[in-house]
Amino acid sequence: MKYSMQSYPNLLLDRNRERQVVFYGRVSTEHEAQISALENQMQWYDTQAEMHSNWKVIGRYIDEGITGTQAKKRPAFLNMIEDAKKGKFDLIVTREVCRFARNTVDTLVTTRELRNIGIEVYFVEDNIWTMDGDGELRLTIMATLAQEESRKVSERVKAGQQISREKGVVYGHGNILGYDRVGGTYVINEEQAETVRLIYKMYVEDGAGTTFIASELERLGKKTAMGMTHWHVETITAILKNPTYTGFQAYGKSFSNNYLEQKRIQNRDRQSYMYKKCDYEPIISQELFIRAQEIRESKTSLCYTSETIEGGRIIKRAHVVSRFIWARKVVDQHGVPYRRSNWHQPKNGDKQFAYLNRRRDGSTKPISIAEWKLELMGEKVAGYIAENLQDFAAAIRKNIELKDKETKDPAGKTVTEDALTQRLEVLFEMRANREITAEEYVKRKAETEAELEVLRSIERSDSKIVIDPKALAETIRKLKTALSESASTYDIVEKLVSKIVPEDSSHFNWHIRIDGGEVVLPVESSGRKNFGTVTIHNTWKNK
Repeated sequence: MKYSMQSYPNLLLDRNRERQVVFYGRVSTEHEAQISALENQMQWYDTQAEMHSNWKVIGRYIDEGITGTQAKKRPAFLNMIEDAKKGKFDLIVTREVCRFARNTVDTLVTTRELRNIGIEVYFVEDNIWTMDGDGELRLTIMATLAQEESRKVSERVKAGQQISREKGVVYGHGNILGYDRVGGTYVINEEQAETVRLIYKMYVEDGAGTTFIASELERLGKKTAMGMTHWHVETITAILKNPTYTGFQAYGKSFSNNYLEQKRIQNRDRQSYMYKKCDYEPIISQELFIRAQEIRESKTSLCYTSETIEGGRIIKRAHVVSRFIWARKVVDQHGVPYRRSNWHQPKNGDKQFAYLNRRRDGSTKPISIAEWKLELMGEKVAGYIAENLQDFAAAIRKNIELKDKETKDPAGKTVTEDALTQRLEVLFEMRANREITAEEYVKRKAETEAELEVLRSIERSDSKIVIDPKALAETIRKLKTALSESASTYDIVEKLVSKIVPEDSSHFNWHIRIDGGEVVLPVESSGRKNFGTVTIHNTWKNK
């Protein structure tokens, strides 16, 4: 039954009229005591119905074990509102405001919405009828008090959690590989613990990756905590990250964003976790666990993201930097690293490797580079740098000065190459955060790159460059130090070579960087293994 706004005054004067009534009840946990309290609530409502002969009770809406801070998390509550809109009843009876909602905004918005369609809410204990003249004012006060009580409850819960953490209380359901949950602690399940130790051994001592470990466990018929023989890489990773196996509990892995929304947020900052020693027996040593974390971090830290524009959209891709030095240094014209591939295996069994460019979209001509060729070039480049130390240092200092050469942007502002490069980085961040559209990003990126091209095309006259003798001496010192402290060609390449960009399978640009400056060496290599030749062109001196 629906009513118009004009009929409200008459309705307020006649509370003895026939009412179509529903009850709403809620308890915030599923504990037995609370469920018992809910049953008492329902009995109490039945008593209320007996006291009001004009009430015809047509239904009950009950939310069990659900918080009252957000209406959207309460299915029975939402169903009740939908039925109210359908005109199935005209009065909602609930015991008190805190049962209806602990969020002031939800309480007021909902009761106003119900009032507009002729549905009244009666809060019995608070003696509030929402269609009374002062009903909303009194409701606002009571709802605010209920919300404040939620905040206090939240603080008490957090305080209790802190005490539990300090005591090393074991959290969770206990379904963890290697342990059985017995009472409030863990007891080692020796069969499963053997699997845990094997995982750590393969990862730390044997250097195996998580994919290999998963397949090996399946081959051996090892079972997961759920008794399954199929292993996921994510399961292996979770085991390797879990400090429980050292006898410690990690607290603070997630947190609630606030006491109203109570949305669980995953805490990615492992440094902020609180670790507490517990009374159960560890499966692995702390030293082994720490070593596993060091290996994991060394792998994850060697990551980067690249972005391309495909079909008008910016596509970001995550890449893991290879442990092979040439896979880290050799990149295509877009900056994407080459991948190491098993190229050839002669009869003597010694595998030969080559490096291939990743792209298959036609934007880069396929190029393969034999690993021996890169190693041969590395030796020649290292020796060439040592022989031309003074010239290298002078060229680097000149390029540092040229890098800071100024020009004017379209708005008339003075900009440097560094400023334009930084602008590109800011544009990328803005697009990544969706602050600008893909089309705007493409346009502004192209404009900035055009400015960079103009800046870099400015005539670079060596006669205009004045090199500070002290700066030059410092660059020479750094070059000598890098060369003298390097035990191998790989060390020199790691320290001095920022990237190697192939033009084809025989021509390469080696970018030598130190002290903030860079020199590009054009290198040519041809021939076969053990008979290869390397030529370093001295055109770099004129650049």
